[in-house]
Amino acid sequence: MSRFIRYGAILLVLAASLPAFSDDQDKATKELNKVAAIGWDATARAVVSRAVTDTFGLKRSDVVQQRQTMGINYASLFLAEELVKNGAKMDDIAAALKSGKKMTQIANDQHVNWKLIAVDAKKLNAKIDDGIYKHFLDDRADKARDAADGYDITRDYVADDRNVEKSDVDAAGDRYLMWKDRAIAAGGNHHGLDTAAAQAAYDDHVRNGGPQGTPGSGPTAGGNSSPGSPAPAGGGARTGPN
Repeated sequence: MSRFIRYGAILLVLAASLPAFSDDQDKATKELNKVAAIGWDATARAVVSRAVTDTFGLKRSDVVQQRQTMGINYASLFLAEELVKNGAKMDDIAAALKSGKKMTQIANDQHVNWKLIAVDAKKLNAKIDDGIYKHFLDDRADKARDAADGYDITRDYVADDRNVEKSDVDAAGDRYLMWKDRAIAAGGNHHGLDTAAAQAAYDDHVRNGGPQGTPGSGPTAGGNSSPGSPAPAGGGARTGPN
């Protein structure tokens, strides 16, 4: 009798843990969807590229090559790098993708901690928001970084970047325009701020609750307007990790 009671207790614990696991994965997926959707736009994709590269300490060229080789959007690449950080091998992930598995399946096979993924993905989205704001406050630092990294936006594209739900792309467009408008209102590219004024505008943005990116990466002097491609609009099949 005691054995059946013990087994019953174990089953109850497992059953109780399933909703929490599902909730954590849902939260992580929501954050990953935001990463995928904002990468729909070319200008924002360059920001995402810098954010992901800095988050994991990678070379920009390696990130572009990984995306080309595996055919995955930035949300899936982020998830793959999180798995690698916790002991997985990128070659094994690539092989699993080639066999037809989705990144979420691969992550679950690796018993990923979705709660941690949600936290880390939220931090990445804050970096991206910060990067968009800084780009429109002053884009010269971004241009210099891209040149130093040998980054070519025309090569940083895979078909999966367009595999996004329209509702998520619409939300990403609103997000993109919000940070662009805030930067321009603060006196960004269209107002030719000098170095001190641009830094003061950015400091005000942070004090007012704006997201903070990599320490020490504040804006420099104001430059010419460079809005890049339009904010995202339209969409495809679905969002998020491949």
